[in-house]
Amino acid sequence: MTTQTPAVRLRGITKSFGSNLVVEPLDLEIGRNEFFSILGPSGCGKTTLMRMITGFETPTGGSVELDGKTVDRVSTRERDLNMLFQSYALFPHLSVYENVAFELRVRKTAKAELDTRVREALALVRMEEFAARKPAELSGGQRQRVALARAVVGRPAVVLLDEPLGALDQKLRKEMQFELKRLQREVGITFIYVTHDQEEALTMSDRIAVMSRGRVLQVASPIEIYDAPTSRFVAGFIGSCNLIDAVVESGRVVVPGLGAVPATLPDGTADGARVVVAVRPERMTLSDQPIEGGFAGVIAERVFLGDEWTYHVKAGETELTVRVPSGETSTALAGLPEGGRVWAAWPAAAGRVLPADETASPLIGSPA
Repeated sequence: MTTQTPAVRLRGITKSFGSNLVVEPLDLEIGRNEFFSILGPSGCGKTTLMRMITGFETPTGGSVELDGKTVDRVSTRERDLNMLFQSYALFPHLSVYENVAFELRVRKTAKAELDTRVREALALVRMEEFAARKPAELSGGQRQRVALARAVVGRPAVVLLDEPLGALDQKLRKEMQFELKRLQREVGITFIYVTHDQEEALTMSDRIAVMSRGRVLQVASPIEIYDAPTSRFVAGFIGSCNLIDAVVESGRVVVPGLGAVPATLPDGTADGARVVVAVRPERMTLSDQPIEGGFAGVIAERVFLGDEWTYHVKAGETELTVRVPSGETSTALAGLPEGGRVWAAWPAAAGRVLPADETASPLIGSPA
């Protein structure tokens, strides 16, 4: 069976500005028709990585391949890709139609083909009826749709999107997340999405690369990233997570003040190793009655969020966050005041043991 050439392949790519190493050497492959997100906090190197793919930045080392061809000496204009930014960058004096048609006119595309492709692109983003309007006559979400149509009308192999939803309000951002994924599936183009928003990445991506301090710490599907993080940073950055400092003693994971806690210890982990137990709040159980294998504590704070209660529990010197769906909250538990006594527990399978160092490599036996 022939292995398909990836849309983008990075080989040992790295970037320094003077003595400042902003992207450490990394290898990465992004498949054809894949929605791939590069996720990380501000300053982690994700935008620099994107700019090296586009050609706006020259790598200090390594190489960039598009469709199996090295493009290190190829200009941005000659690379088979397009870009979408948060600012939209629409021409204010041109109509929606002409904004989308601009690239095709530069390429001297035949009139009939240009018209067909522009109208197809506007239909994809559901903006056909706004073709004659100017950008100033559109809402923020509508302008974003026009920018999307312009990015895909030339049918590039890759579209790179740098924080494209950052200027939209929360409700519109959620709507546009689903629109982006729908559009990507319909046009069959590789999307590389750069964001610091974990919800965006989890909602839309086929795979996610999580970055911190110039390093790619994990590349996996959204479910794997959430359920099986390989470092303390990834566990804490993706969603809410209890990160409990512990030490390995006689093959058990021991938390000072609590004792041995439920966790699956990777094979080969040495006694005395400092670790962290990562437990998602929704995987925990909370009760006003003792739970076998549970830990006694007091409610430091509780917050009602409609569909769930979030409890902050102090167990010894350890602080835990527990989420309980509103429909599953017992009358006795719901009636407890702050300072009320409770018991928290979780199954061993929910306690993921990770290195204590924030960005250290996975422990022996942990999945990559």
